[in-house]
Amino acid sequence: MKEVKIVIPSHKRATRVRTTSAVYGAALCVEERQADQYRKCNPGIEIITHPDSVIGLTRKRDWMIKNLGDIFMLDDDIDHLRRVYGEPGEEPIVDPDVAYDIVQMTAHAARKAGAFLYGFAISPNPIRFSSLQPIQLSGYVTGCAHGVLSGSKLWYNGDIHCNEDFWVSLLNAYHHRLIFKDTRFYWSQKDTFVNRGGLAEFRNVENEEKDFLLLRKVFGDVVELRKSTGKSNLKHPFQKAVKLPF
Repeated sequence: MKEVKIVIPSHKRATRVRTTSAVYGAALCVEERQADQYRKCNPGIEIITHPDSVIGLTRKRDWMIKNLGDIFMLDDDIDHLRRVYGEPGEEPIVDPDVAYDIVQMTAHAARKAGAFLYGFAISPNPIRFSSLQPIQLSGYVTGCAHGVLSGSKLWYNGDIHCNEDFWVSLLNAYHHRLIFKDTRFYWSQKDTFVNRGGLAEFRNVENEEKDFLLLRKVFGDVVELRKSTGKSNLKHPFQKAVKLPF
């Protein structure tokens, strides 16, 4: 079974990387000028460098899939992989070495199914888990945890600032239709919107609006503004939803 590279894109968070403790064997991908600091603060972790001219997470992801082959990307603020399903009293947190195996098996299954984009559950809520449909072949992936296999027509638009997951999911739907998602597992983040560095450097309402308008221009009205409900309140007025026609 061909292994995929598990890579954590990071930016100005050398002392605050969590994800290396959540999964075995992950490497960090950083700008060349930040590499020494990351090596000093993360001993024993492989450091992959990209040119300093590659600025922003979306462009970093595009560089990664073009240069690193089969890949699975995890944000640097992942605390653990957890089981969405389970019996009462069962430990939901997955050991890092098992998490590595789950990534590899999911990528292998995606490849065998003919999918290029793969990922996991978008919510840890067990109510949203269907035991009769643990594997989903349509939908979208989360930006914090998804993989791209080589040979696809996928790329990341550098003009997208905060919603590269929407971009790549919609592009995948257009070109490949098929996606592979194992909804039995969820990658749990911590302090995503308050952690300095990373995408927080670019995430603001202005860029969220620009992303929405660009996504609508390219993909049409399958991209919608999310409506506030009694179950969830909006964090900003340009939160998005995708309604694919299949």
